[in-house]
Amino acid sequence: MAETRSSSAAARKKTEVNFESIPRSLVFEVTLTLCLKCAFDFFTKQLKLAPRTAFSELKKHVPEESDFTGTGTSRPHFFEGPDIDHCPYCNAPKRWFARFRALRIDSHPSIEKERKKLWTALKKDPERFVIWTHPKNNTEIFSEWLDRLKRRSNLDTDEWLIPVAVEAVHRKHPSAELDSAVRAGVRRVQISRQLDADWNYSDGWLFVAPEAYGDILLIQYLLSRSHLHGGRTLEGRLTLQELMSKLKRIGYLDARGIEFSDLYQTLEESVEKLVASGPTAVYYAVDRSDYMKQLKTVYDKKREK
Repeated sequence: MAETRSSSAAARKKTEVNFESIPRSLVFEVTLTLCLKCAFDFFTKQLKLAPRTAFSELKKHVPEESDFTGTGTSRPHFFEGPDIDHCPYCNAPKRWFARFRALRIDSHPSIEKERKKLWTALKKDPERFVIWTHPKNNTEIFSEWLDRLKRRSNLDTDEWLIPVAVEAVHRKHPSAELDSAVRAGVRRVQISRQLDADWNYSDGWLFVAPEAYGDILLIQYLLSRSHLHGGRTLEGRLTLQELMSKLKRIGYLDARGIEFSDLYQTLEESVEKLVASGPTAVYYAVDRSDYMKQLKTVYDKKREK
């Protein structure tokens, strides 16, 4: 008996998976809630299926990417907030809620080895984790990243400038070392021409090479340019002319192999180079552990009636 318990514990330990091998900047997590009352009612009342058949069908369920992103979230899925204690569709109480935890990885070539190792581990527990890749080009990946960054940045203040600067460096140079620096706290971002690498952290200061600093200014400009006139950056509010002049002065355009010509053409080329320097593929891992547990609980109670 003891040997059986030991083997069972070893098996559980073997299937425990964490995402710590992937730099924090490349992982985007979202929790999606499903109302099991809505789901069961659909199968048993509308499709006239037996509860056991409904249970079998629901065991296969995995929401689509559009459900997780919010672009196509529909019944019985919804995003659960602190003020939500009933289903927004059928008013069922929380005991009917089941949750999916989706982890999106915007994979950078530098971490592909770690990503593949993680995926191998996830495949060993197919009931809990469903994994897939969603083909996207570099522009789509960058645009979605920029949109997520904008949604969590309050552009009415200056408090977003340093976090966005750090994210900009993270995007091109994802690493555990930079994760540690962020956890320690970044109070200031400073351009430096004395670095052997693109960045260095010391006592709350993040020093960045001119090319990395140019990336920061460009991303900050793209985030805030439509908010008011020009774009707010670490160098203050800049018009497009001022931004391009600054990028030229610090050597950013030369380092990227861009000729300073027409303003909009130069901006377009700068963005193209920026886009090409980041993640190149998107992978999803959906943790269904809470969903499967709640689904079985609800089904067992239905059978008891």
